Amino acid sequence: MTKKFQQLNGQYWLIALIVGVGLPWLLKLLSVSRFHQIVWLLFVADFILAAVLGWQIRRTARTGWLVWLYPIFCFLGIYLFFPKYVYYLAVVDLGISYLAYGLTGPRED
Repeated sequence: MTKKFQQLNGQYWLIALIVGVGLPWLLKLLSVSRFHQIVWLLFVADFILAAVLGWQIRRTARTGWLVWLYPIFCFLGIYLFFPKYVYYLAVVDLGISYLAYGLTGPRED
């Protein structure tokens, strides 16, 4: 099962689902203020995680389409739990992921 999970890049799917949809839902459930949700979740956590995932995808020589995975799930979480004016942050996540992916050299064997 673990080998199949890694072949399907399950770790990236799981991270994208948990952080993109699960974390906004949890913050809403815990009644964290909207200001703290946007600042800490969207600006700090999302942007750092987007950069780390883009870097990790390139470093491990995974396929480039995985760069789209995290921003898509983040957009879904934003669509479900945040006001409309923060939709553009999913595009920023994509830009940061792609930038980290593009600026990182491939893994050397």
